[in-house]
Amino acid sequence: MTKNHDIKIEAIDDKSPHLPAVIDLWSPNRSTLGLFPKDAFIERAVKRQILVAIEPEGKCIGYLLYRNSYDRITIVHLCIAPLHRKKGITKLLVDELKRITEQRYTGIGLSCRHDYGLQPMWANLGFVYQYDKIGKSKERKLLGYWWFDHGHTNLFSSIPVQKLESKLCVVIDRKIFSYLYTDEDGKNEAGKSLLSDWLQPGLELCITDEIFNYISLICDHQERRLQKKIANNFTRLPSHNQNLDQMQQKLQNIFLINKVSIDDIDLRHLARAIASDSHVFVTNEQPLLELSGELYDNFKLSVLSPSELISQLDELRNKPDYQPVRLAGTSLEQVLINRGQEDLLTNHFTCINKGETKPGFQQQLRRFIAENDKFDCYVILDKERQPLALFVYHKHKKHELELPLIRVGNHSLSATLARHLIFKAILYSTQNNRQFTRITDINLEETVRTAIQEDNFVRVDNGWLKVNLGVATNASQLSTYLTNLSTNLGEEFNFCLQIAGILKQEDLIKDVQASASVEKFLFPVKIIDAEIDNFIIPIEPRYAMDLFDGDLARQTLFGSKIELSFNREAVYYRSVINSRRLNAPCRIIWYVSQDKYHSYCGVSSLRACSFVDEVVIGKPKELYQRFQRLGVYKLDDIMNISPDKNGYIMAIRFSNTEPFKNIITLNKVQQILNNKQSFQSACKIEKHYFHQLYTLGIRNKA
Repeated sequence: MTKNHDIKIEAIDDKSPHLPAVIDLWSPNRSTLGLFPKDAFIERAVKRQILVAIEPEGKCIGYLLYRNSYDRITIVHLCIAPLHRKKGITKLLVDELKRITEQRYTGIGLSCRHDYGLQPMWANLGFVYQYDKIGKSKERKLLGYWWFDHGHTNLFSSIPVQKLESKLCVVIDRKIFSYLYTDEDGKNEAGKSLLSDWLQPGLELCITDEIFNYISLICDHQERRLQKKIANNFTRLPSHNQNLDQMQQKLQNIFLINKVSIDDIDLRHLARAIASDSHVFVTNEQPLLELSGELYDNFKLSVLSPSELISQLDELRNKPDYQPVRLAGTSLEQVLINRGQEDLLTNHFTCINKGETKPGFQQQLRRFIAENDKFDCYVILDKERQPLALFVYHKHKKHELELPLIRVGNHSLSATLARHLIFKAILYSTQNNRQFTRITDINLEETVRTAIQEDNFVRVDNGWLKVNLGVATNASQLSTYLTNLSTNLGEEFNFCLQIAGILKQEDLIKDVQASASVEKFLFPVKIIDAEIDNFIIPIEPRYAMDLFDGDLARQTLFGSKIELSFNREAVYYRSVINSRRLNAPCRIIWYVSQDKYHSYCGVSSLRACSFVDEVVIGKPKELYQRFQRLGVYKLDDIMNISPDKNGYIMAIRFSNTEPFKNIITLNKVQQILNNKQSFQSACKIEKHYFHQLYTLGIRNKA
């Protein structure tokens, strides 16, 4: 029970004298609140799921009715008597609901029609706009779904925290966010410079939840969807909701004293930035920049313009860690380690700065080499036969692959190799029917640690653990599978139960971004009933061998371009024409076509599956400049792609490519799809066809 300003907030039961007053408040507002039988009110009251606001005279002047489902609360009704509106009663009711549900539930959700214009109210109450859905009424009006998070730690909340540990995370203000992808006349050139390639390895541009509340105010549904999609490409930093009200009030006082006017949404965005773990806020707003000293003194938050941030980073700039282009002209080889190489490898890979001694490292390595029935030890050599990386596989457990040693040294390719080796380990683990990959090297180099944190590993007592499920199934079955894994494997694997719980949520499979996030976390899992689009895309063998197909590359004299083959992500350029509304996120299966010289075996077939992270349509030169770091294709190659009438082509940024164990011939594909499609352009396929093709491609050969 809460008391404030002589208004008392309390939960009632079905015997309460206030229950009839609640129904009386609902009755004249039924067109807004919706039909609700008297028995339903009684049922909620029996469960004490009606909060009422009582004035000093004992009259009920407002109520909040809610329900619980699994681990979340849903607000069903929130109604205040007309004479008492805009007096803070709504906040009292919602604050009480937050208080009584904080410990047991993950958060509070609600659906509200867009045309009611209540977006500012929900935002002021701390809720965050999530997505739109069609209402169930005859009018089929559009509803916005809103969420207040209680801030309990879960598996996904660690992802932005890990990015904070590996990069400088800065929060951009609302206007910079708007300009980054919509400023076509170049008025905000300084803001757009934040997207420069050289900044990406060490800088993470972040937003807070308030950006989504800003998006909720956009009237046009399609524009709202577009802006939300753009926002989902940014790292979204969580803020500590318990401190937001105090933070906003303190900020408001500073602005009042300094006679600075600021919109409510910008005030909340700044408050959320302070309440997050970022320490840098980037803005072009002069009043905020002039208050940077005071904001730093009060909140330890650095407020910088884009130019100031870039200038400071440029002074500290080192060579970017992730440089696939730096691999051009090299010839790397992976070989098993033999006895006699211990001294050379010890000199290259002992972590002296971590307190590791050469004798200690050497003894460990000798043990791995000696016990070759348990350990596979590999070294990556350059063309001069000098070691660049070292890793060891330990396969003593049926359910997991362990890497007791993974070192990449200190050279220009270290970060690239770290990401590549971890990705290959995950694929190797999955292909050998293991569900987990564990890294237990106690002297991890920072380069490797950063790569681990970016790859959804979970910190456990003796290292880092990644779940990697080689299954394609629906969300319900996947939830059961994870629950069984956790039950059978013990307490250390309890984080699987958290994912299982997320997969049980009804809205998950309808939310493409959420489904995609779960798939990436469990990679290479595929949630077949998720609303993620699937496409078959044709690609020429010469591009396929460079981007993802090592088997094709081995058919040529020179092999693939190493600078591309080691990439975790890559970009493929194609015509916009006949793109079949290809959009991210989605899955693609690559159809490798026959070349005109018939130079390759095993083509005219499906050979791999990738996840599309981004689809960008633009002028060839602009796309080339933007994605140059992800490949070595010349501008002339891209200029040869047929543009549309506006001169645009398409860039597909994709990642997590799985080569198929079994290539699927064109005849077999046509048989499965029951048509004679020859795949001259992108082809969208239904979920069940994707399931069939993907399963056929990845299953072990008989």
